[in-house]
Amino acid sequence: MSKLPLLEAFDRAAPALHAHGRAVRTQLEAWLEADEGLKLHSVTLRLKDRESLARKLARPDRTYEQLWDVTDLIGLRVITYFEDGVDRVGQLLEAKLPVDFHRSTDKRRQRDEGRFGYRSLHYVCRLPSDDALPPDARYEIQVRTMLEHAWAEIEHDLGYKSRHSVPGPARRRLNRLSGLLELADQEFAAIRRELADYERALPARIAEADTAIALDKLSLGTLLDCAETRDLDTAIARVLGKPLSAEPFFPDYLIRLLAACGIDTVAAARDALIEHGARVPGMVMPYFDYSRRAWGLAPEQMPNLVRGYALFFLAHALALDAPRLGATPVERLARLYYELDYPDDADAARRVAQALVAAFSGA
Repeated sequence: MSKLPLLEAFDRAAPALHAHGRAVRTQLEAWLEADEGLKLHSVTLRLKDRESLARKLARPDRTYEQLWDVTDLIGLRVITYFEDGVDRVGQLLEAKLPVDFHRSTDKRRQRDEGRFGYRSLHYVCRLPSDDALPPDARYEIQVRTMLEHAWAEIEHDLGYKSRHSVPGPARRRLNRLSGLLELADQEFAAIRRELADYERALPARIAEADTAIALDKLSLGTLLDCAETRDLDTAIARVLGKPLSAEPFFPDYLIRLLAACGIDTVAAARDALIEHGARVPGMVMPYFDYSRRAWGLAPEQMPNLVRGYALFFLAHALALDAPRLGATPVERLARLYYELDYPDDADAARRVAQALVAAFSGA
């Protein structure tokens, strides 16, 4: 049977397919973005090109009586970061779209020994009919994780989809690799759940003065909400005449800065704030007087004070007072600036340290 009539029908329907595909993607993106708990990587759209359609129609193992027997003329792909996001997207699609469940498949649950590698959640949905499209027009949506997508793209590039077509020496390695990627997907999802549990437990653990809480990006956020940090941030904002922002000071920098001072737990940071915090307000104006001259960083340029400046000045106070960091205040502060700000220029780190020690001498 000649496939030319089907290709000609495709040519006529292509503009309408384009328009419907764009409309579906726009609506789908709006629904998915409204789900605040969903971590989504991308939503992509493609219209099957004429050459690809011709190859599909010519396959000896398939029979297409009409163009609309082909369900992937419009194809959308939703890629999530995590495995549980695939199910979450699937629930939304089933609730919102006219899914053709007889043609849709969950390829993740197939146990086809003739196929290796990753599978996706695969929906076939009905397109709204109009003058250009009949009632039986369909489109497809694939939902998969980033790792599943990477596997599918590499698998497609290799050109092997059946284990019978793969040379024997490569078959076992491909199967082993697909198992590792599946395990990685599961582990990423488990790690995310553990991090969420850890973050939820942090306020109570800190309130109970748990000394085992390491200082990291999650615990730092809770530390910034502690009374010791909050009160000192408020005092610094008052000195500068600035409102206090909800935005934090650079978290990664603060963690490295405190670690360089020997502060690696939340409890140690709180103890240091209690011991050295009274000194901090007097350091603020001398520091900014120097930063204005040296770097052009002046309080007038700051619309507000970001949270965590208390910890920034605490590190300077510790460098001035803590003998374990060096023999003299200049050496201790120079080491701090060398580790964080001037790793390739020890002389510059020492010049800044000398200037700041002189500035702080009256604080």
